[in-house]
Amino acid sequence: MKEPINQTIYSYKLLYRFRWGMIGHLFQWLLMGSSLIVVSMYLNVPVARLIVTLAILPAIAVSHLIVFRLFAQLRLLKPHTTADMLVSPWWGSGYRLPVPLSVYRTGECAVLLGCLFLAAAAYVWLPVEYGLTLLCGTLVLSLPRMFALLVSFRQTKNSRVKYENRGVAFLLTDG
Repeated sequence: MKEPINQTIYSYKLLYRFRWGMIGHLFQWLLMGSSLIVVSMYLNVPVARLIVTLAILPAIAVSHLIVFRLFAQLRLLKPHTTADMLVSPWWGSGYRLPVPLSVYRTGECAVLLGCLFLAAAAYVWLPVEYGLTLLCGTLVLSLPRMFALLVSFRQTKNSRVKYENRGVAFLLTDG
């Protein structure tokens, strides 16, 4: 006869759900267009010539994913990559299970600062147009992470964070 396995089942109460929807994406497109105009005025080149520099933007998604996975590996966490990598504000990174708020904050800060550091380091080696596009793109494409991180400071200390499709959910356990 099999012995029953002792399992703890938690139920979670949703405190707040942060989603980055269509308005957020349109806002990012507007900011990227504005940054191209500002860079073209700063460098005194036509905007049409700078459109080619947008080819560097996928490197930002790759850097977000690499820094996130490196952080998770160093903290001995199990990251989960989703199939919506190229259209997700979190570039497909997250965890299967809810994580404590402190782990979430530390991870998001590590990804934001790590990506900004990588962009600043690459700026030195790139042509100035590409470097400025990379720096502006890193800031603009990091907005969902920054806003969600700011929202996390309004949550209670013992809450947990679950990565969802196009957002994060702040949960409180009853157990």
